[in-house]
Amino acid sequence: MTAEASIPPGSFPLDEVDPDALKVVRKLLEAGHEAYLVGGCVRDLYLHRRPKDFDVATSATPEVIRRLFRNSRIIGRRFKLAHVFFGPKIIETSTFRTAPRPSDGDDPLITHDNEWGSVEDDARRRDFTINGLFYDVENREVVDFVDGLSDLDAGVIRTIGEPELRFREDPVRMIRAVKFATRLDFAVEPETWSALLRVVPDIAKCSKSRLLEEIYKLLRGGAGAASVAMMFHAGLLQYVLPEYLALFGRAGLSAPEAAERDTPSAQLWRGLAALDRYVRATGDEPSNGLIQALLFAPLLHPALEPELAAGRGELGDRLEQIMTPPCVAMGVARRDRELAMQYLAAARPDAGRRGRCPRHLAVERPHLHDALAFAGIDVAARSDDGRELSRWVELGERARVRASGEAGAPARSRDGDGEDARKPKRRRRGGRRKRSGDE
Repeated sequence: MTAEASIPPGSFPLDEVDPDALKVVRKLLEAGHEAYLVGGCVRDLYLHRRPKDFDVATSATPEVIRRLFRNSRIIGRRFKLAHVFFGPKIIETSTFRTAPRPSDGDDPLITHDNEWGSVEDDARRRDFTINGLFYDVENREVVDFVDGLSDLDAGVIRTIGEPELRFREDPVRMIRAVKFATRLDFAVEPETWSALLRVVPDIAKCSKSRLLEEIYKLLRGGAGAASVAMMFHAGLLQYVLPEYLALFGRAGLSAPEAAERDTPSAQLWRGLAALDRYVRATGDEPSNGLIQALLFAPLLHPALEPELAAGRGELGDRLEQIMTPPCVAMGVARRDRELAMQYLAAARPDAGRRGRCPRHLAVERPHLHDALAFAGIDVAARSDDGRELSRWVELGERARVRASGEAGAPARSRDGDGEDARKPKRRRRGGRRKRSGDE
């Protein structure tokens, strides 16, 4: 069934759409291809939320897209698509796909997803109805084959098609269901939720890199505490981060509502809530190193590390022992782990000093902002003092401005290295700064 729903006048103006995304769509249309805005940007614009990024779906193949746009490149093997670059911005442009052919055997796990199809095929192979919407730029209409608009109006997360099969095809969809439910404050449709609970163990079939990337996305979205709690109650967290959870000892990680105040579990939940407040207040995207520092900070709690709490033992050596095995198991980049250890070592002794920067904050200047932001989050996690978080965030913003050499802070990259997207020309002493690897 094809449904083209006209948006009420004034509720979906094109001036809210990224102009570069419009350029991509219109150039594809001019070349004789079908092209639409698709997925999350359509969902968010309909809900009057600001999209994080804009994606395009088209009938053109990746090779054709590459020929049309000199500022593009083809990426992916399992899911081949094109990235069209406008400076640091990327407009992800994918080809309409149909449902992949079933694999041999009883396991429906998708390992190859490059079967081209029509726009309706593409809608029906997507994960949730709220993400299966297309926007026709020329006619200013939402194209809805999956009743996604109804679910947006009702505030419901529902799979497209039979839910257990969709989760078994790609188990990462379980984490995405949690992300959308918590970030949008939607309810997961009962049949979808029941299916998710039945197939939770399948999440172990996913690659470490995909799982880690989804965890980073959860914790960057401003609803990390609710997302992690929902994963914990569903049993997903126990399969995604087993080595990490084992570090909480025999008692294990307690649920948010059951965690006693002065425990590692309570510190973790307060830290996640503080991170959410930080993201919502600043609009910043916490780096991988900051996120890892937040996750491991509760494991330095006196209940788990009494010698460190009493001032005995080397913090750096103990951090290496605590963090390395689970980080290797999770696939955390070594650079991110090292930055997390720097933030933890720098913040712990002096973080309780109200409004003061630690005198020995031994981190590279590009990472000073994140180190200060973590220090504020850590104070809030250990004392539940929101005022302290605000002070440390202010210190971090000052550090960013000083590092940039400008009146205002430039845009920051998302690759977790904390470096600025554009750098002023300035003389530096010492050796050349190394740039960290991607997530």
